Amino acid sequence: MLKQPKLQPSALTNKYELTWDFEIQVQGVDIVVPKYFRYDGASIPAVAWQITFTPFHPDIMMPALVHDWLFYNHQVDQEQADDMLYELLRQNGVDNLRANMIWGAVRAGGHFFWDNDEEDKEFLRTLYRLVRSRPNVQRYRFPDEIVNSA
Repeated sequence: MLKQPKLQPSALTNKYELTWDFEIQVQGVDIVVPKYFRYDGASIPAVAWQITFTPFHPDIMMPALVHDWLFYNHQVDQEQADDMLYELLRQNGVDNLRANMIWGAVRAGGHFFWDNDEEDKEFLRTLYRLVRSRPNVQRYRFPDEIVNSA
């Protein structure tokens, strides 16, 4: 199993917040998810929980964190983000069948969530304001639009 992020649950938002930067290299790409990033685990519909996982299952929390961050910052294209999710699921101990089901689902429906809407952009601006004074801020790979507007 790969190293896992340090997370804190937030009952008010029903999300988890990263309490330390999370760094990982996948497919030769350095990914750094900033402290304070919030996400809602894996976006798995309740009807699929019996055959895959619940959204906050430990085996999928880290891969979902990285995938969600890549969907926000667009550091790589959507197809590569999905492929990285699959690779992280497998490296994190998820069996091939379930990893393929999750990968197939994000490939089929992820395009609905790829573009950042105004709520996503505001979340990114708020997050950027929290971390912009850090010496490694450029490693987070915030979109230029966010950096220029924050």
